[in-house]
Amino acid sequence: MAKLTVKTRAIVLHSIKYGDSSLVVKMLTEEEGIQSFMVKGVFGKKSKMKAAMFQNMTLLDIVAEIGNSSLGFIKEVTLSHYYKSISMDIRKTTIIMFISELLSKSISESESDTALFDFVYNAMVWLDDSISDYANFPIEFSLGLSRYLGFYPNFDTYTEGSSFDLLDGNFKKTQNDIYQIEPELSSKFHHIGNSQQTNRPINSLTYRLTNSDRRQLLDAIVTYFKLHTENIKDIKSYEVLKSILSV
Repeated sequence: MAKLTVKTRAIVLHSIKYGDSSLVVKMLTEEEGIQSFMVKGVFGKKSKMKAAMFQNMTLLDIVAEIGNSSLGFIKEVTLSHYYKSISMDIRKTTIIMFISELLSKSISESESDTALFDFVYNAMVWLDDSISDYANFPIEFSLGLSRYLGFYPNFDTYTEGSSFDLLDGNFKKTQNDIYQIEPELSSKFHHIGNSQQTNRPINSLTYRLTNSDRRQLLDAIVTYFKLHTENIKDIKSYEVLKSILSV
């Protein structure tokens, strides 16, 4: 099959060094979904494409050749959005590590999903612009992502005193399963989910959580993704996230 030349926005999910001067980069693209590219010469002094442009969650505009079964090739690349704070904030860079691993392991489709792309792109801009009150961002982002992956929790099933069941995504009165969030924390989980809007899934989150609450909810959400996504066995960056954010 002949290679297709596309011009698209793209979000870097993961990159690994190939040889002495190249990278293999996995990206979420607006036009073609998940794609992997060979980017040559990025460590050369005269190269117009620099390795720094392919760090996790960098927002790009690219012109690329895409094949049916082989790696694509990046022909042109520019920054679509210049991060003002993420690269200088250890808390935000740690969140980025978690988000990029979560996306890389949970999305496998090569078809375009512009709604999903817009969600991730706009969430990254929101995080970059936020000055404070973003400690709950991993929770809100993960919840929002589950909406596009098809297993968003059914918050309409919540009743006072119920527990969220991680296996089927509903709230239940029975409390006899290891994959359930206890009632008090389920109430807080419902409050966060209920505040999300389809057109604005990332909020400023004035709702406060204790460090313990946040840790337990993140533990539950990671388990939730493991139960509903085939490719997630572990999220290594999650332990770093908990350490840096003290959650």
